[in-house]
Amino acid sequence: MADRKITNGFIDKNDANITEVLDDDKPAVLKDFDGATLEISSNDIQGTDVVNTNILTEVDIVQPRTAIGKNNSSTGSSTNQGFSRDRPGSVIGRASVRSGSSRTSTRPNVVQSDVSARSYYCYKDSHFEKAVNTVKSIIKPDLDGELKSSWLLTEIDHWDFEREKIILLTENSMFVVKYNFINETLYEYRRIMLHIINSIYIGDFQYPNASLMPDRKHGGIQIRWDRGEQLTFGQKWNPWCSDIPWVTLSHHPLIYNRKENETVTYNVDEFFESLVTAISKVFTEKRPGEKLRVVEGPVLIESYASPASLVFNQGGIGFFRDRNGVSF
Repeated sequence: MADRKITNGFIDKNDANITEVLDDDKPAVLKDFDGATLEISSNDIQGTDVVNTNILTEVDIVQPRTAIGKNNSSTGSSTNQGFSRDRPGSVIGRASVRSGSSRTSTRPNVVQSDVSARSYYCYKDSHFEKAVNTVKSIIKPDLDGELKSSWLLTEIDHWDFEREKIILLTENSMFVVKYNFINETLYEYRRIMLHIINSIYIGDFQYPNASLMPDRKHGGIQIRWDRGEQLTFGQKWNPWCSDIPWVTLSHHPLIYNRKENETVTYNVDEFFESLVTAISKVFTEKRPGEKLRVVEGPVLIESYASPASLVFNQGGIGFFRDRNGVSF
């Protein structure tokens, strides 16, 4: 199967298209959002690769003025409205050396046993490390810069389907990579230049009020470069559309395994913190004087009634696993 290369949400026909997209540095047009916001400028980063944890703790969680989805009832104090805050193992484990706090909630009362974890091909015999070594060939040093780190997370597309994705973060770009861990094949990837990102939403996932979908009961992040524009009819109603101007990510299911040394790789919080640092540095050169907008509040998934995505997600079909001798 031929690999598909997608840059900034568009499938590249040639390298000339990349330059055309990269030169577009127009100020982002931002939509109003009822929640807490944190604007981070390049001045907040002191020229170091170490994450400034103060950036991530100086956000006031406030009750949205109007609900954007269903079941926006309080799960705690008034400063915690809409956030269940069940923390990944890396946050509460004594062996943790990187995760100091959790910002996105996990599914309550879910534990991934070792037997279940071993059914994931990415979990077998350093498959993830081998996959990263394979797919990092897509990085162009003169365009993307140096590879900083990698994660294995869950992408939720605009039709509410969950799929396993490798995330690469470089000095100037982030990559969302579809990789088949069974036959060790790169299927497709998207390159998103960091300087075009205008906002990052972080919080619990919610469906619209009229949605018939059951509550997700967990959170994640949504990275947007949409400039406040709405999806076209063709984008919204095409489940295979590859130019959606945002990407939604959550923890990988393996984070529910209690082994501490895996929770960093599968933790979307770790990626969020590293991404904020990387974008803020890029803004110094590409968008001086501008600020990255971080919004803490409910993250909307616009799905109303999708039995197909329910079956797909509950069966974990978007993850490469050994299913009692049948692998897909």
